[in-house]
Amino acid sequence: MPRAKTAKKKPSKSDFIRSQPAALSAAEVVAKGKAEGIAILPGLVYEVRRKAKAPAKGKARKTATAKALPVSPTESSSSTKPPKSKAAFVRGLPASTPAKDVVKQAKAAGIKLGVSYVYNIRGAAKMAAKKKRAAAKSPAVGAVTNAGGLRVSASAENLLKAAAAEIGLGPAIEILQSERARVRAVIGG
Repeated sequence: MPRAKTAKKKPSKSDFIRSQPAALSAAEVVAKGKAEGIAILPGLVYEVRRKAKAPAKGKARKTATAKALPVSPTESSSSTKPPKSKAAFVRGLPASTPAKDVVKQAKAAGIKLGVSYVYNIRGAAKMAAKKKRAAAKSPAVGAVTNAGGLRVSASAENLLKAAAAEIGLGPAIEILQSERARVRAVIGG
């Protein structure tokens, strides 16, 4: 005997949750579901809503800074772009710009940051530049082991100078004299 199609098909729990306004709390969605005969747990409501907010795979992810900001008629057309990251904003201004002025300009651009943040970003940039300069100046340790002639000699000299600066001139001279004596003993001279 064929079945009569009198009953409506119930939507899935996730579909039911998605159909509810986002303004409703999870408890209200659970209560509405219960009234319609659908047993829903609050955790499922949160999970479905979280996944609905997440961007689909392969699509660009929007950040909080990518939201459109209202533009006043006095602002230039360049300010219609969404603000860049805080750090990029700070790095984009000259280092001679006072930190308080950077904070004011950031506020005008819709970016919220403090004076200490400006100092932190600038300090990190200085340290990175200092490390880069030091790496470019320092002799290559591998050059000492190569048979590169004059280059090896210059590198060895630089390493010796660095060691003397590290431990002090007196102890460095003592070490060199003891090594000279050891080498002479081996050579027999």
